[in-house]
Amino acid sequence: MKKVMSGGLLLLVAAFFSACSTYNYYAVGSSSNVSKYSTFAWLPPINNTKNPYFDNDLADEKIKDQATADLESKGLRLKANNPDILVRYTIMVDNKARTYNEPVYAYNYGGFAPRYGYYRGGRAFYYGYRGPYQVYMGQDVYRVPYKEGTLIIDLVDRKTHKVIWRGYGIGEVGNPEKAINDLPKVVDGIFAKLTINKM
Repeated sequence: MKKVMSGGLLLLVAAFFSACSTYNYYAVGSSSNVSKYSTFAWLPPINNTKNPYFDNDLADEKIKDQATADLESKGLRLKANNPDILVRYTIMVDNKARTYNEPVYAYNYGGFAPRYGYYRGGRAFYYGYRGPYQVYMGQDVYRVPYKEGTLIIDLVDRKTHKVIWRGYGIGEVGNPEKAINDLPKVVDGIFAKLTINKM
């Protein structure tokens, strides 16, 4: 019973931390490469996972709206005809697992046991009381599954078709509603890695 309760508590703690999960952001490529461009347009997204969390119009709209606002705030202008940069995003969702180790103890409840000691200057056997104590028995290992989502945004030179800058955000996506609502925050975190210095 104790094992079941401690396992349930462990899953509850894992669920709490997944609800408060944070995102990590990374970027590849130099922001200075982007400074010479003025306009951008969107390419269709790459979604290989067909994951129901993100393979829908609502997710697409949230990503594009926030990314467009972020790029415009950095001095770029949305232009459908002959843009300098093409913008595309990719979403991947992978199954992962966290491993938790929990120590396991057995309890010795003590009692009277024979002991050997000194009594009135000589050696003697006697019975003494030993109190309860824990005995370490090893560890139980729990694997808690979760889904890790990655949003990648590429800025592609329209003429050379080369990626000039890539940013991505990684985080846990355990709750579909929260995952969708977090998309603008994730896009914002990705573009925080892009600094454009317009001359």
